[in-house]
Amino acid sequence: MNFRILIFFLFISVCLFSGNINASETDKIIIENNVFSKTIFSNAEKPDKIEVLFRSKPENKILTSKQPEPYFEFVVDKQIVTANDPLWVFKEQSSRKMENGGTEYRLVFEGKENPVKGLQIILFQQIFPNSTLMREKIALQTPNKTFELNKKDGKLYFKFPVYSILNTDTKNVDVTEIRMASWEKEPITFGDEKKGNHMYYPNIIRYSTIQNLDPVKGPVSIASNGNISWFTAYEHASQDDLNGLFDEQKKGSGNMINDAMQGTKGIFNFPISEDDFKFIGIGAETKKETFSVSVDILRGGYLDGEKIEHKRPYSTVWTATGFYTGKNLETGKTMLRNYLFNQICEKPASRIPEYYYNTWGLQRQDRNKPLRGILTYERIFEEIEYAAELGIDIFVLDDGWENAMGEWFPNKERFPEGLAPIKKQLDKYGIKMGLWYSPMGIDSTTQRYKEHPEWVIKDSEGNPIQAQWGHPAFDFVSGFFDVFINDCKKMIDEGCRFMKWDAINTFYSSLPNLEHGSDSYSKEELRARYEYLLPIYVVRAMEILTDYEPELVIEVDLTEARRVMVGLAPLSQGKLFWMNNGASWYNDYSTYRAKSMRTIANEFNGIIPLELFTYANYPQNEESAMNYNVHNSVLAGHGFWGNLQLMSAKDRQWVNTQLVNSKRILPYILDTKPLVLGKVGDSPEIYTMVTQTKAAGQVIAFSENPSSEEHTVELNTKQLLGVLNSSYTVGENHLKIVLSFKEKESSLAVYILPNENTNAGISVISSTVPVNEIKFHKNKLSIKTAIPGEQQIQWAKNYGEPLVKSSGDFEYEIEESDQNYFVKVRSTKKNSEVILEIK
Repeated sequence: MNFRILIFFLFISVCLFSGNINASETDKIIIENNVFSKTIFSNAEKPDKIEVLFRSKPENKILTSKQPEPYFEFVVDKQIVTANDPLWVFKEQSSRKMENGGTEYRLVFEGKENPVKGLQIILFQQIFPNSTLMREKIALQTPNKTFELNKKDGKLYFKFPVYSILNTDTKNVDVTEIRMASWEKEPITFGDEKKGNHMYYPNIIRYSTIQNLDPVKGPVSIASNGNISWFTAYEHASQDDLNGLFDEQKKGSGNMINDAMQGTKGIFNFPISEDDFKFIGIGAETKKETFSVSVDILRGGYLDGEKIEHKRPYSTVWTATGFYTGKNLETGKTMLRNYLFNQICEKPASRIPEYYYNTWGLQRQDRNKPLRGILTYERIFEEIEYAAELGIDIFVLDDGWENAMGEWFPNKERFPEGLAPIKKQLDKYGIKMGLWYSPMGIDSTTQRYKEHPEWVIKDSEGNPIQAQWGHPAFDFVSGFFDVFINDCKKMIDEGCRFMKWDAINTFYSSLPNLEHGSDSYSKEELRARYEYLLPIYVVRAMEILTDYEPELVIEVDLTEARRVMVGLAPLSQGKLFWMNNGASWYNDYSTYRAKSMRTIANEFNGIIPLELFTYANYPQNEESAMNYNVHNSVLAGHGFWGNLQLMSAKDRQWVNTQLVNSKRILPYILDTKPLVLGKVGDSPEIYTMVTQTKAAGQVIAFSENPSSEEHTVELNTKQLLGVLNSSYTVGENHLKIVLSFKEKESSLAVYILPNENTNAGISVISSTVPVNEIKFHKNKLSIKTAIPGEQQIQWAKNYGEPLVKSSGDFEYEIEESDQNYFVKVRSTKKNSEVILEIK
């Protein structure tokens, strides 16, 4: 089935249990679906409080108190304002159906008493079928007045949302924090040298018996008293710590950071600490009969005295809240994965698995040739031909297609006819065109650079910083935002459907009089505001462009420390490109680099859906590692780069076969948590991704040493068509496959094929040898094997006794039961095809 059609049906099917809102009473607004309800108590006639109550529907159980802790708190015009203050009148509501099956409600409340008279509160609430999770944010706006946001005791003070969860048994409350941005937290688990893997790791931290827990960074926190667990997340982005930010061997005097290729080079005379990355936090507090959870703004969320005006409203980031019974962390992880795959994003295109080829590996192959000069029409056309043979869906032109850094139109010298000839060649094979961008990089020789000195980020001595490839960088929280979006739209109009956004780093902009503050603020305040807003502006740009072209997919490159977009926010609009080389290096065609890549799937398994990560492996058969490296991309990442000239036609056909088989089962395992056995480099190391009810999936396995073992997969065998690439037997509700590793550093990709209900009752239930292909088409079952062996086929009697034939020498026998025929087929030659046909 076509991926897009499948996703569409998934979205439509969940609408069977869509949410609704009930505002029939003037003092109640009820937002609910089939599993929970959220009641907002307000008043439409006179100023009153805004209080919130959650109820679990299956047990008809009230979960939150009504409401000792205010639902929101902030400081406006130097006074603390809360939801518990009798200031608010409910004004209006509206709703919309979301593209992912959810429903969004917009509730407007207006301040009727000072200090908020004329200030409007807009609550955005998103709920989803069969889920207790709710996305929400709060916006402050005013039709005709001006208000100021202020600090409290010299610190930012804005809390939203805040929930007080009933804890009548006064049980101890534990908190589990899930981080995703700890740079090189763990050493590699493979190889003799236990060095870092040059990637962000997840980090799960547990806090026991909390009383008043300072806000944790998260972006996910789960508070539990044993009876109920309260899930909270926020959608922003920043790394967790200083790891990778400073290297004493690369740091000069005066805090000079010397990493000109990927980082920020300049002289910075201000201190930097881990607290700089805590823009938002999730706090928890235990009281007598409740425990409360809050999302708090900590750094850069607003400027002291920042204006709220008609044309300048203020909004928090999106947060997510959900609950479940008990305290099993795995249940919370399941909620997190469902949120990230199905609920945070309304754009189906970014959730559809596709295989891509990126030219960067080709460009880095020969250091004696110019990186960008290799990108010519002739060479690109040749690589497109090879990519088509592999079965690639997207062809990405990396750095070099552009005219210059910051001039995002085709290079006038290398591409005098623009990208139209390339697009035409890609269309010939049904391949999409992708383009690389460095959104903030700007070449100092361009006219744009000369015309906008106010956008050029400078270091502490007033000199332009050096960012990607030593170029300066523009401030994205400025008028440049609109310029960049217009550049991208022009290339979308030319046929671009995939973008890689690279080098969005921590650039420490303290430029005044842009969108992050006037020159009346200190450089420290401007820098904090800029660093808070940068991920928000990048995600807003992603949203504008994917609204402009819903088929567009944007991946954000997070392959280096200092990348500011590592967090949940980009997943609301796109995907994450997680690693370049890891513990390896360019042109490492061995299995070592592939093991680095696989660390992503191994470490993040069960936390972030693997389909939201992209990364690329070398597909060529250098160092005899083609199978291993390709299987790594089949497992996750789905990317390739490198010089495809180095591959033979036979090798490219082999890769094509793997991708064809992968695409047969990928629609069934889009949102499946892999069952993982072993760490990277173990013997064996097995990733089982199966939808049991559909009998569809894959087992991708690796081993450092020769071995053989039996691996059991639980599934509904009535839905099974057969298994590719392994001998196997079918039992009652399970499948046993033999994983045979015949040499060191070997791998296997075993594909479990469903019968898709079109040939129910027909199943290849065992094979003594690996099967290369199984298909049922036009009343014919075809089984292809490379070596002699025996298969047993279950054939439902309602199809009648099958006609059996083969392309080579074979033997067969048919046994009959009450409901089925059982056909044993023994091929006696290599490369045989056996056909069972309905007479």
